[in-house]
Amino acid sequence: MSRAIALSRSQALLAVAFVSTALVLPDAARAQALDAASALVIREAFLADMDVVHKKIVALAMAIPEQKYDWRPTPEVRTVSNVLMHVAMESYFILPASAGGKITSEWPSFPEARTKLFAITAKKDVLAQLDRAWSYGRGQVAAATGSQLLATRADQQLNAAHIAEFELPPMPFQTAVLWIAGDQHEHLGQLITYARSLGIVPPWSK
Repeated sequence: MSRAIALSRSQALLAVAFVSTALVLPDAARAQALDAASALVIREAFLADMDVVHKKIVALAMAIPEQKYDWRPTPEVRTVSNVLMHVAMESYFILPASAGGKITSEWPSFPEARTKLFAITAKKDVLAQLDRAWSYGRGQVAAATGSQLLATRADQQLNAAHIAEFELPPMPFQTAVLWIAGDQHEHLGQLITYARSLGIVPPWSK
């Protein structure tokens, strides 16, 4: 199987977690919320997958020279540093909200965070924010109890944080993690494309 279509071990674990929790529930319960134990299984598979994504994004950030951090494929899209800081914003806001944790208190709103984070362009500062944001967001998810995950409605915190571009519908934990995982993999793919366009081979592909 080619590398392009092969599932990573962490992605496979996430898929198995969702299938397994569905199979163990009686038919009448499958349409209802997960139980606490099942929510924790999904949480652990989700974090395993996101650990891999984070490591790859940091590896790309380290491999891209600082003088290319202001590069963008076309004028209307994000620069390299903008994409990396967008990923950090999701760890500060969206990741903790998915698990009923506390979104960052460093900025009162998502728009203010975007303005300040997008102003960060020095490589060492970008890398520091990536790790700081991931540690914060991951910690919030990892600390969540099963009952907390079952009570989570990620949209409530995010919409309250004035993220006008989302205006999310009610989103339970098991839906939120699928949305976040898909989005994070999309940004990883975006950064791989940026790196390849700059003639940089992703470190794990060498």
